[in-house]
Amino acid sequence: MVFFCIFIMIDNTDAQVRKRTTSTSSRNKKDTKKAKEPSTPIYDRINADLLFGNLGFFNGLFISSKASVGYNLTKRISAGGGMRLFYNQYSFQGPDPSLLDLGGFVYGRGKITNEIYIQAEYAFMKYAKDPDGFPVRRRFEDVSINFPLVGLGYMSGGDKWKFGIQLMYNTNEEARDLQGNVIEYWFGASYNF
Repeated sequence: MVFFCIFIMIDNTDAQVRKRTTSTSSRNKKDTKKAKEPSTPIYDRINADLLFGNLGFFNGLFISSKASVGYNLTKRISAGGGMRLFYNQYSFQGPDPSLLDLGGFVYGRGKITNEIYIQAEYAFMKYAKDPDGFPVRRRFEDVSINFPLVGLGYMSGGDKWKFGIQLMYNTNEEARDLQGNVIEYWFGASYNF
């Protein structure tokens, strides 16, 4: 009888110490509350790109860069804007002239896969006039041109930072003449791609 009472008391004491399991309906209520909360914070939807390209070392130095900030509308579509800079230094007899072309752009991007994407841009560029006595592009005043670009890119890498290449086709003939290229190529890094 003593062993029987000890056995019952131990079992009763153990039952009071154990956690109580929740019912399925209360678990489902908790799951629906979690589903209604936003899955990603707004700062995780912001992406940034820093790209360099269009290098040239013959008869001078040619280099360009563009930086952009965008917002991931969905997992595959993003939109944003940024700045473009083209630096050209020509090599001539005597002092070498240099030109700095500045502008901005807006873009829309759609991912085909997790690495490959298509991008459309609309650029607002201001091309500098030629320095006095050096008719490089035969421009004697600043020229502003707005034009669209379309292209394809590839980005690969870790979770937050990705690195890759982008090719953009310049659709404006006058802008192609001033920049000296039909296809712009860019290498660089993207955060939160």
